[in-house]
Amino acid sequence: MNGLLISELAAQAGVAPSTVRYYERIGLIPAPARSAAGYRSYTPEAARRLTFIARSKRLGLSLDEVADRVAV
Repeated sequence: MNGLLISELAAQAGVAPSTVRYYERIGLIPAPARSAAGYRSYTPEAARRLTFIARSKRLGLSLDEVADRVAV
């Protein structure tokens, strides 16, 4: 598996793994590929996107505002 595990991705962005799963569920980050064992495998692009989302939240933007910016 070449991608990041959810715990690695979450630590890199400074959020909880449950936050990553939530953002995935609401469509802020795309669903990742899965390993044969079912582990999520996130790409570097997902890491950049999650870092952007986490920073935007820290600046006080709502998830709706972040979703608008991610869509651009």
